[in-house]
Amino acid sequence: MSAKIRETQGQGSFPESSFKYNPFLHLRVLYTSFTQGLFSSAPDGYRWSPSMQESQIVITDENPIHLEVVGMRPAISFTRGPVQSYNFGMDDMLNYDFETGTKKKTMLLPGTMSINCCSRVDTESEMLAWVVAEQLWMHRELLMQAGFFEIGRQFVVGSPSPAGSIVSGDSADEWFSTTVSSPFQLYRTSQISPLGREIVNHINFSLTTEASRVLNKGLPGTQVPSLPYQVSATAPGVPVKTQPHPLNPAQQVVVRAAYPNRAGLRAPSINGRTIPIQVSTVEQSGTPATVNKSSFKV
Repeated sequence: MSAKIRETQGQGSFPESSFKYNPFLHLRVLYTSFTQGLFSSAPDGYRWSPSMQESQIVITDENPIHLEVVGMRPAISFTRGPVQSYNFGMDDMLNYDFETGTKKKTMLLPGTMSINCCSRVDTESEMLAWVVAEQLWMHRELLMQAGFFEIGRQFVVGSPSPAGSIVSGDSADEWFSTTVSSPFQLYRTSQISPLGREIVNHINFSLTTEASRVLNKGLPGTQVPSLPYQVSATAPGVPVKTQPHPLNPAQQVVVRAAYPNRAGLRAPSINGRTIPIQVSTVEQSGTPATVNKSSFKV
């Protein structure tokens, strides 16, 4: 069984390890790679090697640790805790381009990585935990350059305790684990542009289709809830059929049924073709005022 970093198969053009496409996998890769590089220069007895046969310590992100792979060697594994978003201001807006309509939003993702240092000797697991925690604190700039917003400034080193579910095997009760809780913060920035809204249109279509049953319950979405139709203004140059506004004939608008399939509000139709709503007139605004001329003598 392999004890290397687990990585998924590449999906199309998406890279396997990247903060852009898979931040949580990349988070594990950075923690594991940092610890492996740290112990690759350790003194004899704790030196890590890419070869499982030659490595004196097992460093993996696999959970649980399998004794048939580790044997008598100490081991270090990683378990990510919950990640909760931390939002900024109104709509998390970072930037908005009025020329292109591009909206950019950002947020922080704080969380905690648990580093499980396991050994058959409790003092050895405690020593390994302190080495990892101190080196994260000393070399936090390296990880921040790799993409972390904050890491290594604080840590919590637990006390040695039975490994429990961290180590699996018949003799797992003989193992001790000292856990280092390493808080971290990732920043996430995303943007959307009107030039590439195909995904948003698909989401909007799905919401409209799936929620049609809910939308058909309640009043029509119009300024006059008692009317069974909606009125929307038209953009200049758009070739659509318009008619005078039912309440203001001086304005050309598009009138359509708000809920054409709703019982009680279904528009009249003949052979499936909806009969257009007859244009209504308002005397004081729809008909221009006229003055009758008459002659008289003084």
